[in-house]
Amino acid sequence: MLNYCIRLSGIKDGNHEYSFVVNNQFFDAFEQSEITNAKFEVIIILKKEGKKMNLSFNIDGIITNFNCDLCASALEIPISTSLSIILQETENEMEDTDEILYIHPNQCEIDVSHLIFEVISLAIPSKREHNSESGVQCDKEMMVLLEQYAEKEEKIDPRWEVLNKLKDLKN
Repeated sequence: MLNYCIRLSGIKDGNHEYSFVVNNQFFDAFEQSEITNAKFEVIIILKKEGKKMNLSFNIDGIITNFNCDLCASALEIPISTSLSIILQETENEMEDTDEILYIHPNQCEIDVSHLIFEVISLAIPSKREHNSESGVQCDKEMMVLLEQYAEKEEKIDPRWEVLNKLKDLKN
């Protein structure tokens, strides 16, 4: 994998900007990745004030390997997201949280590749469909086939009809 490390030791107070390009090769390194074709620009700003450090992630790009959940045609998903994380120095072993990463006081760099991967993965919508905002519509032929083979409204079993009448009388 390419180098996605940010130097922590020896940097002066102030803002330090790091820029990374994330593409298919990056996602191939993560076994659990469902992303196989994408390109992102990642800008990370490390803000240091004395012993306080903050990482701000700004990620913009597009994923092109997903299919629409409705029509199964190719779909491009634009992603634009950001995240801010506090780097907290500690001698003790502590579990990271969503907002705080614990680092050792003598740690000279931090690998942000896993953070980048998680931020992008969490920004993927759970419902992947064409929308009118993008100007791309679902495949019309596939939508006609879906409508043709969709289950029609089920007829109610006559035994349930009697029970529903009783329920209506109660109300």
